[in-house]
Amino acid sequence: MNILITGISGFVGGHLVEHIQRLNGDYAIYGTTFGDLPGYFSEFDPAIIERSSACDLTDREKTLEVFRNIKPDLVFHLAALSSVADAWQAAETVLTNNIVSQLNILEATRLTNPKARVVVISSSEVYGKVRPDEIPITESNALRPCNPYSVSKVSQEFLAYHYAETYGLDIIVIRPFNHIGPRQHGNFVVPSFARQIAAIEAGAQPPIISVGNLSAQRDFTDVRDVARAYWLLATLDTPGEIYNVASGNAIEIEKLLAILLEYARVTIEARQNPDLMRPSDTPIIAGSFNKLEKATGWRPERNVEETLLETLNYWRKNSTT
Repeated sequence: MNILITGISGFVGGHLVEHIQRLNGDYAIYGTTFGDLPGYFSEFDPAIIERSSACDLTDREKTLEVFRNIKPDLVFHLAALSSVADAWQAAETVLTNNIVSQLNILEATRLTNPKARVVVISSSEVYGKVRPDEIPITESNALRPCNPYSVSKVSQEFLAYHYAETYGLDIIVIRPFNHIGPRQHGNFVVPSFARQIAAIEAGAQPPIISVGNLSAQRDFTDVRDVARAYWLLATLDTPGEIYNVASGNAIEIEKLLAILLEYARVTIEARQNPDLMRPSDTPIIAGSFNKLEKATGWRPERNVEETLLETLNYWRKNSTT
């Protein structure tokens, strides 16, 4: 089986590669990147590095060329501009990148191997302004996107629906809730906290951690549990479905910070930064994974405390700035 992972160099991409490798199946993994592969890819099968190449997925002809060369049987479309915070500052860029990339992936699949399975990674952000009586959120919940990133993800889903209905493509849509773990980019909330703590411990930053809205409650799952869910869903027999990947629990950002500060080796003060506050922020988000569990038997296995410590230790080893 030829497997193509777009955005293979991203946070989830590396963990998904590790998960697939552990299966020891007859899989040839290919990838597209928007830059160089991270250093830790040297620990993977060298063939994966050789089969991964830079590709701007908004370029239709280059995307089509990748698909013609690989002829993938399974596509994980992970590539996206995924920071909600950054999306407020660059709405046009996020909308264009995420929507056009999705269009080109689906069109390339239609033209090169219309029988391939395509896994479209959406986001829990599509649920937007969730009412208290809608928690935990199921896949049938109303979509109320309230930021440029979530609008781009809703658009990706509707493109998937269009190609499935019109051309009969084999597509599964996944809505992951927040996921955390080692190697996540430092502009997301948990790695931002961990990065700052590591820098403070190393004496590279004053003992003050800059924070945004700490009252928001979010559903966090370890990225390795997420990668496992992606694979289980990708290998289901039934296409055309949408699945949440979530822990089923909401936890306050303030509590996450408190846990990380307990692990800190020095005393640190948290100070709110107005620049980190969003124009619109949903108070509480927690998802139901019942549909996923019924289809695959998946349940989250890792607890948040262990994941937070691993994330902090990652930043202690890899960055102090």
